[in-house]
Amino acid sequence: MITTSTAAVSSRLHPHPTILRGGVLVLILGVSMIFGTAVDAYPFYYRVFFTGIVASVLAFIFFKQRYLYGKPTPLQSGAIYAALILAALLLVGLFVFIPDYGSRTFLLLMLLIIGIDFIPLSIAAGPLMLLLAVLCILNALLGLWLQGLSFTIFTGVDGVLKIIFGILMLRTRPARPDIGGVRHSFQR
Repeated sequence: MITTSTAAVSSRLHPHPTILRGGVLVLILGVSMIFGTAVDAYPFYYRVFFTGIVASVLAFIFFKQRYLYGKPTPLQSGAIYAALILAALLLVGLFVFIPDYGSRTFLLLMLLIIGIDFIPLSIAAGPLMLLLAVLCILNALLGLWLQGLSFTIFTGVDGVLKIIFGILMLRTRPARPDIGGVRHSFQR
């Protein structure tokens, strides 16, 4: 007799249960990019961006239960941990090997690292995160290649992309509301 357990399926309202957490993460990052660009904090952008990175990671960790559509699979949980470790290693490497924290190259490499980090995170947060990763990587590479264009163009584009995708991810509704636990909407 073959039996199947529905516990793993019924506890998940969405194939990517961490999509809301990912939305919070990228929304905070996007707002910090726009803020850093708007206040023209150059050459201290890295402080604003790093603060945004820390704030978004803390929100991702501490609002874990509030912004979940069920329990992630072991692969998705592993991808989250891999993304956190990858980000830490790449950012430490950036700080060690590019000591000019205010340089255009340093800041665009930081944006590139964040985009790269979204790739493993997309396993848990879904295809919107993967599309955002590709767009952020392309934007950072263009910024590194097109030295004649203003740096603020690339930080502005990066921030707007992250805000748009963060909002799209936060607007995601359960794929399976029929199994209970519908997320409450702010709309009436």
